[in-house]
Amino acid sequence: MSTKTIVQVILVGLVLASSACKPRLIPNTSVPDTKENHAVAKFMEDYRNAIISRSVPDIMLMVSPDYLETSGTIEAGDDYNYAQLQEKLEKTYAHVKEVTLRLHIQNITRKDDRIMVFYFYNQHSLVELPAGEQWMAVNDVNRLVLKLKGSKAWDGLEILSGL
Repeated sequence: MSTKTIVQVILVGLVLASSACKPRLIPNTSVPDTKENHAVAKFMEDYRNAIISRSVPDIMLMVSPDYLETSGTIEAGDDYNYAQLQEKLEKTYAHVKEVTLRLHIQNITRKDDRIMVFYFYNQHSLVELPAGEQWMAVNDVNRLVLKLKGSKAWDGLEILSGL
């Protein structure tokens, strides 16, 4: 075998070895391409669409009746539940004229019947203020805690906290 052929064989072997080590990712995410992660990514896309359309009923259909937001604090004064979330969303969206939202799922972890979704988001909202309409931007990382409705993510999910 010639030196050129040996080098070509080695290069092909290296390319194959390096591509075999990398997990395939779901497009526009940083998560491995698995059936469960696809179900979570689809849920997150439905959530994104509900936010963009400013549809409180669509958002609330995705939220568990057991929803409780503690805002990561010990004080109970800033906590709110399912019914209070609905009120907050209705008050907020009464002043929001338009929303654009981009999500990038960074990590999905599962423990028992809970799935934590860590994602980066970029949201722009056209808000009606006393001084007139104004665009507001928020860029942040968030964590949604989801609960399985069955034994698998594709059986359905609902939001327990993180809105």
